Amino acid sequence: MLNNGLKLRPVTILCGFSLMLAPVTSLFAAQTLSGHPVHTSGEHSAPVRHNFHAVIAALPAGVHLYYSSTLASLYQARHMQPMWQDPVAVEKFQQQLAEVALSGVQPQFGQWVSWLSRSDITGMERDVLLSDAMLGYLQFAAGAPVKGESWLYGDTPYSLSLPPSGDIARWQTSITTRNERVFIDSLMPRHPEYLPMQAALKKLLSENQQWPYLTNRISIRPGESSPEIPTLRTILIRSGMLSANAPVSAPLHPSADTPAQQPVASTTSAGSQSALLPGKTLAGTTPAQANSPADTGTTSSALTTAVNPEDVYSPELVDAVKRFQQWQGLASDGVIGPRTREWLNVTPRMRAGLLALNIQRLRLLPDDMHNGIMVNIPNFSMTYYEDGKTILSSRVIVGRPDKKTPLMRSALNDVVLNPPWNVPTSLVRGDIVPKAKSDPDYLMKHGFTLLSGWSADAQVINPASINWATVDPATFPYRVRQAPGPQNALGRYKFNMPSSDAIYLHDTPNHMLFQRDIRALSSGCVRINKAAELAGILLKNVGWDSSRIASALQEGNSRYLAIRHRIPVNLYYLTAWVGEDGQPRFRTDIYNYDNLVRQGQSSIGPAEKLIL
Repeated sequence: MLNNGLKLRPVTILCGFSLMLAPVTSLFAAQTLSGHPVHTSGEHSAPVRHNFHAVIAALPAGVHLYYSSTLASLYQARHMQPMWQDPVAVEKFQQQLAEVALSGVQPQFGQWVSWLSRSDITGMERDVLLSDAMLGYLQFAAGAPVKGESWLYGDTPYSLSLPPSGDIARWQTSITTRNERVFIDSLMPRHPEYLPMQAALKKLLSENQQWPYLTNRISIRPGESSPEIPTLRTILIRSGMLSANAPVSAPLHPSADTPAQQPVASTTSAGSQSALLPGKTLAGTTPAQANSPADTGTTSSALTTAVNPEDVYSPELVDAVKRFQQWQGLASDGVIGPRTREWLNVTPRMRAGLLALNIQRLRLLPDDMHNGIMVNIPNFSMTYYEDGKTILSSRVIVGRPDKKTPLMRSALNDVVLNPPWNVPTSLVRGDIVPKAKSDPDYLMKHGFTLLSGWSADAQVINPASINWATVDPATFPYRVRQAPGPQNALGRYKFNMPSSDAIYLHDTPNHMLFQRDIRALSSGCVRINKAAELAGILLKNVGWDSSRIASALQEGNSRYLAIRHRIPVNLYYLTAWVGEDGQPRFRTDIYNYDNLVRQGQSSIGPAEKLIL
């Protein structure tokens, strides 16, 4: 007998262990974490229900349990004792539950969050509803690391099912041993980015004022006037870009030593944020259109005759817009084109949804990368870590939206100097053969050789022996190989790693492409701006210094050099994260993987009640 009149009683739960029930206290003794009071004595006390079906019957109309039969067994095994007695554990769980709901990965999480935010669901009914949500969350937490590529990057929600029985047993044990907080903490993403992203998410949700909206589609250039300038100023103030403590500084001058670090407008098609914006606009807009003032054929100054000084796009605002563009990974040209306008219109709550989805994507990443290469596809960036320190950062080029760079883990095993290029069959048939049909000298001009097949003893085919007029590109039977040299599409360096999709890292002869802000330009492989530096780091431990590498490159023959240790490589996809300065970062969703966020927008109101 305890001093509050409650008894500890043995009970057998699903895993077959005899356990002791913890005393029932908080859920009926204080108030729930969503702010709804739960009375414990007097005429307003919640009735004690000893029958699970009576609890279900007491739920408000429209509220249904997803896992009712499993919950019936769990509660009956515990003699209908409540499972949610620790208010801190409830708070922790509701936080994680709301984050999943905001991500949009499964609509049922939105239902659970909506019901748990209601003031008319209290007592045992609320306890059972929390447990129903826990079973759904256990399935998600167990499945995301394995199935996350389809669950977190697809267009359709995954299917709910029962979680692993071992996870249910561990949950039940944590209740009996009063270790619910530790158990719930174990379910959150383990990545060090999680807590900073969670804090940024809360801050964005707290900004609940109506967000100003730019409605015109006309590009605004520095010095021009527009009636939308006052709205622009408000957005820049509220986003912190007009402040002396702005999260980024305006890029004013190109860097003399690294011109490739200065972004310019892109000409490749990529996804936009229009799916997030109400009543909106720019689906299918290319980045070239998005940041080009010529995309409308009209400038804002043509709309007005008498200029109001408040409507002038002043140098102060231009610098703030450049900061905003840099913050978003856009071309920092100060021109307000469609893509910049889209991002200016993304509200804090929309950004919260993007953070919530990317929080769940952390489950697919290594808990901490101390050694290896991380490539964030939508950020077009590569970082090489050694002993936990960054030893190389580089811009990269990734696959076009129709030739996506896959999410994958592998490991570098060798470096090729002066690599030849065996052109993928899809490129041969879709690109090279049509050009060869139009220009008989195309193959020779670009250093291509035709081979009879893919075996080591394949015969060289003379292009002049082929009647190109009768060739069908779709059935072209020959292998095409490009010799090493200055025109070779792989550049001077190739970094091999096992891949079922034949994906690897490599150099490129066209480094000017790294000046673009949207660099989804390749056929799937990852081009490295600082390929020479990467090769130097990898080869220094196998006796190849810079002079030896330079000599081999000049010689021109292909050299295959094994590296001493396999270097882990992660190709991943985050469109939102928190920088080292504590500020959230957002990037254009080039592959339209963020569409799920739309499903979570309806959960923002209820989620606020559980999180804030």
